[in-house]
Amino acid sequence: MDAAKKLIANMDHALATDYLYGEARGKMFGVLVCRTRKGSFTTLKAFSGQYNGQWELEGWVPPLFDVQDFKNLHDPIEMQIKALGREATENNSNKSYHDSILQQRKQLSQQLMKDIHALYILHNFKGEHCSLFDHFLQGRGIPTGTGDCCAPKLLNYAAIHKLQPLGLAEFYWGKTNKSSSRHEGQFYLACEDKCGPILGFLLCGLDTQ
Repeated sequence: MDAAKKLIANMDHALATDYLYGEARGKMFGVLVCRTRKGSFTTLKAFSGQYNGQWELEGWVPPLFDVQDFKNLHDPIEMQIKALGREATENNSNKSYHDSILQQRKQLSQQLMKDIHALYILHNFKGEHCSLFDHFLQGRGIPTGTGDCCAPKLLNYAAIHKLQPLGLAEFYWGKTNKSSSRHEGQFYLACEDKCGPILGFLLCGLDTQ
C-alpha cells in the first residue's frame, strides 16, 4: 500500500492526498491489469466518483458519461435547486408556501437525477451498450452513485478499448468514512447494491476473448 500511496501522491496537485483526510473523507481506488490485442500488458487506474470536484483527470479512466453533457444538464438545474432552497429558508414563516417550495425543489432534484442517469452508457466485451435503466426494476429507482465506482469505470473502459482484463483490485485510502465501513489500506469487493446489477452486463463476452 505504500507504493500505491506514493503513486497517488506523485501526481499533479489535482491529486494531492490532503483532500482524502479532510471533510470529504477517503475514497476508493481501483487498478485493472489488462492484456492488449498485441499481447502486451497495461494497467488502468480509477477513482470512485469525483476527485476533489473533478470527474476527469489525465491518466485515469473517465466516467461512464460525457462530462460536458453532464455539466450542461446539471449546472443550470443545480442553480435552480439552490435558489429554491434559499427561497424556502427566507419564507419559513409561511408554512404553506414554504412546503410548496420544498416540494418543487424535491421534484426538480428527482427529475435531475433521472436525467443524469440517462447519460450513463455501459459497454461490454461483446460490443454491446445499454443504459443504467436496463438493469434496475422500474419503480425502485437507481441508487445514487451507481456507475461511479471503480470496477464499472475500469471494465467499461477496457471493453471500449478492446483490452482483456486479467486482474482487478479496489482499495480505500484516506480518512475512514462516516459509516466506518471503509478503512485505509483495506481491499474491498464491488458493492452489491450499485455494482451488482450492472457487473454481469459489463463482463458479458469476456470469456470469448
